[in-house]
Amino acid sequence: MRNILATLPLRRHVLGVPLASIVMGFALLAALLWGAWATRALLELESRELVTVQLSALVGEFVEAEARAGGDAEVTQRRIAAYLQAVDAAVARLAKDGRTVMVAEAVVAGETRDMTNVVRADVARRMGGLDDGPR
Repeated sequence: MRNILATLPLRRHVLGVPLASIVMGFALLAALLWGAWATRALLELESRELVTVQLSALVGEFVEAEARAGGDAEVTQRRIAAYLQAVDAAVARLAKDGRTVMVAEAVVAGETRDMTNVVRADVARRMGGLDDGPR
């Protein structure tokens, strides 16, 4: 008579290869792929150039020139908003070019290249459609 309480043995081989070996092989492959990805990501970060931009000086100069101009409040507000968008786009462009952009006031020490003039020129180009910059 058969024992109906007995369970069937688990299948522990796939095509003659132990199941544990297959699982370990996939785990090893996943670890190797992750290691390759992490190494590439770290090397990309290492190659990025660290630069600074004096944002407070840029924005301060523009706002001060707008205040001295004494124009209509609504027009001045639109121009400042457009200027801030242009500054944001110029800094984003620096970052797309493979640079890490830091605000100059936040950098305590170290030798980082100052890109304020590059941002200033890019902002002036972007603001070209809104006159010649500050009035």
